[in-house]
Amino acid sequence: MERKNEKNMHQKKNAARKVTIITIEEYLAEFARSKFPVDVSTGGLRIPATSDLYHCIWSLMSRPRGDRKPSSDGNLIISLPCRRSRQDGQTWKDPYYYNYLSMRAVREIEQCIRRMFNFELHRVLLENEEFGHPKRNKEVVLDFIRYYNLTAISDDALLKNYYRYRMRLCPKRIRKYEKKKVI
Repeated sequence: MERKNEKNMHQKKNAARKVTIITIEEYLAEFARSKFPVDVSTGGLRIPATSDLYHCIWSLMSRPRGDRKPSSDGNLIISLPCRRSRQDGQTWKDPYYYNYLSMRAVREIEQCIRRMFNFELHRVLLENEEFGHPKRNKEVVLDFIRYYNLTAISDDALLKNYYRYRMRLCPKRIRKYEKKKVI
């Protein structure tokens, strides 16, 4: 019985070393928690291997230096990816050892999540525009906020984000002013 308890404790320790905690903007963390499933045993996000975020995290994982330890505070817990890529079944980067993400890596992960967020938001709004505006843009944004359970960002901020994107996508031409000559 005592041996089973030791084994369970060892498994929990191993599982805890295969997750990392990062700090990103709150609305992006809420989006990621809604978009990806959560692992029940560790509480971390299980990111599918088909996602760009999975490959981004896998390429940024590194061994912690002697003076650095994985962060213990933050707003997003991520289960680190484990890829079997060698012939003998060993991983090139075992998440048990490669469980450190530097500040630069966290910024890149945040940028990747922001790109996914903006893609989803802009896609929904452009589809609404393409189908002849069956809903107002504000209603579409409120539906988006409800779907992803976002509380850390306002609907006005998302609308402003979309209008800036649309302005970059197809800028308005300023008509030249021509003074008419009176003869």
